[in-house]
Amino acid sequence: MYLLTELVIITNISRMDFKSANEREKDTGVKDIKGDIKGNIKGDKEKRTGEVVKEVRDNGDEYATELDSYNISLDELVLEVKILDVGDYVAHYRVFLPDIDFVTLALLDETKRSLVGDIQLETQNILSPDRFQELKTRFLERSKEKLSNVLKKASEEDISMLSRMIVNDMIGLGDIEYLLADGYLEEIVVNSSKDVVWAYHKKHGWLKTNIQIPTEDMIMNYSARIAREVGREITHLEPLLDAHLSTGDRVNATLFPISTSGNTITIRRFSRTPWTMVHMIDPTFNTITSEAAAFLWLSVEYELSMLISGGTASGKTSMLNALMPFMPANQRIISMEDTRELNLPEFLHWIPLTTRPPNPRGEGEVSMLDLVENSLRMRPDRIVVGEVRRKRETEVLFEAMHTGHSVYGTFHANRAQEVIDRIMGPPMNIPGLVMSSLPLIVVQHMNRRTGQRRTFEIAELVKREGGAPELNILYMWSAKTDRVEPVSPSIRVKEELELFTGMDEKEIQEDLKGKQRILEWLLKHDIRSVNDVGKIVTEYYIDKDTVLDLVEGDKNVNI
Repeated sequence: MYLLTELVIITNISRMDFKSANEREKDTGVKDIKGDIKGNIKGDKEKRTGEVVKEVRDNGDEYATELDSYNISLDELVLEVKILDVGDYVAHYRVFLPDIDFVTLALLDETKRSLVGDIQLETQNILSPDRFQELKTRFLERSKEKLSNVLKKASEEDISMLSRMIVNDMIGLGDIEYLLADGYLEEIVVNSSKDVVWAYHKKHGWLKTNIQIPTEDMIMNYSARIAREVGREITHLEPLLDAHLSTGDRVNATLFPISTSGNTITIRRFSRTPWTMVHMIDPTFNTITSEAAAFLWLSVEYELSMLISGGTASGKTSMLNALMPFMPANQRIISMEDTRELNLPEFLHWIPLTTRPPNPRGEGEVSMLDLVENSLRMRPDRIVVGEVRRKRETEVLFEAMHTGHSVYGTFHANRAQEVIDRIMGPPMNIPGLVMSSLPLIVVQHMNRRTGQRRTFEIAELVKREGGAPELNILYMWSAKTDRVEPVSPSIRVKEELELFTGMDEKEIQEDLKGKQRILEWLLKHDIRSVNDVGKIVTEYYIDKDTVLDLVEGDKNVNI
């Protein structure tokens, strides 16, 4: 191993809280993958890949099953992730980090101290996303220089890895940064220093990770770093923090004794690679059928407003985002959210707006109502609201629908009928005539036991004279078949399409079948990114026959 020059003892090592290999093995049930800093700091990858499950079994988990495996990357650092069923009540998430010896940790700590003197930290550099990224790059480059001068025999890859660890500890969130690099993770949760970090995986639900924050002070320090990034504070006097980061992520933090088991951090990730309808019809996820998805596409194309409802974490925003690429490129889209979660194709005419909380003096707030009212003065063709919650916001949105705007948003309700009851009942009290302005409700559902998300209902609101609209359930999820099954033929959507497009019933069915074939073709050829799906949809609007010919010929395309 590399030694510090005549190093005898160094105090105040930032990673002295790291546990020994034996202690970690006892806590997590997985032996550490050794990596000698001199020859192979990252471990023998070939051996590591082949023996991970064996190592788990060596620790008593004889029936460990590998559920999934993939790599994640954080700049130049590539790490292996495995999802394992080790016989616990939940599956385990393993990110395989190199094991660094004590002397090298001392070297890293010495490098951190010298970096603090070299690079000045200024508030504006932390609050600005671009400047903060520049700051991270400067820290990374300087740490590489310093480590290269001391570890002369180390490979460039090893130097990069150690430098990344330094940056994570100094201006990041330590080992949590590795979890933040995994695009499959939607939520990352620190419950206390006594528990491992938990994560919610898009495919596997809640998982126990092999990362643990060793002390309550370190959790509090991470919370304070997050608070500083948004110009806030979290202290024992103000022990609650709810922050929207410049990355779009939302963070909630609590301090002991408000959270009686210890300090907590909950990070809700902003999806950098949002799901499209192609992901949702994929049998791996089975959220919705291609037939029902084609119906929603047709409805969005012809400007039929809809609310996406469901319970917490049921996939409301994901479904809303999946509908956005179906909007024509020649229309102006105004979106409003508390936390930036929507991610539309880059070529659409899209103006995203976000709310702003008041400052500590109670000044400067920009509410959702402010944004909704302002959006009507921005010449929108489509209005998208991240979440409809309050009476006045609902009134303005339904008034916008009533005057001919296409409106899309999410709403907390578990059934389509519940949406109507909540909006027409107290405290919103929207009249039946105004409620009838909404053509469609899509209900999302998450099975809490399995973590699977499904489109539960697609319903249209049929207008009735002088009273509440009547629901017509078009599609509903069947627990027996685990599919979204057709229930009743459309009344209102069919009538409006015939009235405003001139299509008869046969032409509507042909259009739906064409859209269904396109979605299945996109899935077959693994065309699923938001930009790629949006481009195919836009080409379809420009030259429908050419796109359908491509699909019928099952041809590959370069997008």
